[in-house]
Amino acid sequence: MELDQRAASAKRESMRAAATAARGSVQALSDETIVAVLNAFSRVTPPEEPEFTIGLITINSLHSSPKAQSRKPGNVLLNWRKLIDIVPDVSLAGLGAATLPIAPAWSAVLAALYIWNKVWRGSLEEFSDGEAVAILALWKSRNGENKISETDGFAKTNDLRASYSLTPLTLGQFTSVIDRLIQIDCIELAEGIIWLREWITVKYP
Repeated sequence: MELDQRAASAKRESMRAAATAARGSVQALSDETIVAVLNAFSRVTPPEEPEFTIGLITINSLHSSPKAQSRKPGNVLLNWRKLIDIVPDVSLAGLGAATLPIAPAWSAVLAALYIWNKVWRGSLEEFSDGEAVAILALWKSRNGENKISETDGFAKTNDLRASYSLTPLTLGQFTSVIDRLIQIDCIELAEGIIWLREWITVKYP
């Protein structure tokens, strides 16, 4: 099998473009940060092309049906745990509190949300500090089973927002954020307990 590196490069570029769309909320989102997010959050394996062989043609082979070799699709793996682990080390050049009071962690997770939605749902939608800070707070406060109660999640989200000098969410706003994260399959909610989806794998041609 021969690896299709061009297809893998095209997939990485589409993910980079999705992350760049986060500049609609964070104009100073740097290329360096986008690369850091892509490297930590995603892994792309290229599709495999079937090998072509030329064999001796015989009367028997003309009447036989050789097994067809098909192209094996590539995979994109997205992993929230690996991204959250590097969030404190992500640096956004030029993102100063004097101009845009947005923390580096906020921006890195925002970019990841754009990538996630593009890869998982094939959609480019707008996200904000609401979803980004919430998913970061939920991950930082989860238990060993990647779970946290909705009540604790609300409190931890507003604690983190306060540390970033962002206004607190009302309960209604937090509920809307949770609904949005459920919609894009980042989390599940059952009987007041939030479960955080750690990773996804998506095939591509």
